[in-house]
Amino acid sequence: MSVVDTTLQERLNRRIEGLRNARELKSGHPSVETETLRNYHARARADGFVFDADEPVSKVGGTGTAPRPLRYFLAGFAFCLQAQYVRNAIRMGIELDELAVDVDGEIDRRGGLGLREEPADFERIEYTTTLRTDASEEAVRDLVAAAESRCYVHGTLSAAVPLTGTTLLNGSPL
Repeated sequence: MSVVDTTLQERLNRRIEGLRNARELKSGHPSVETETLRNYHARARADGFVFDADEPVSKVGGTGTAPRPLRYFLAGFAFCLQAQYVRNAIRMGIELDELAVDVDGEIDRRGGLGLREEPADFERIEYTTTLRTDASEEAVRDLVAAAESRCYVHGTLSAAVPLTGTTLLNGSPL
């Protein structure tokens, strides 16, 4: 069973065509509001949803009540990339029986502790996209290229940090 509703193809194409023909296409402005509840425990509000972040008890001041902030950062990348896979699979009429993105980052912890002169940053980010589909390898390659080139977070990260992606198609590297 496909995790992508390709019956939405006509509606999506009309929407994209309408935006393409619009006299003015305004910039998007994604936003989130956050507040600190206590120590590392923070709360965010976005799109009518509320979600928390925290650090583990092993960090002085952490309570372990929610995922760590960097997990949201990496999940945001994965979610954005997945959304582009879905959007472009619908546009291309590709049914996907499985779509998953796993992300792994590496940080130099000295940066976050102020123990080096350079600002804290990711040293690298690697991700694996897993797809299961009956679509041709050529169609999947086109899908991968479209999803990666149209993902805002992928574009931003690839300009800032070594970003390495692997795609598994039906269990084998593409």
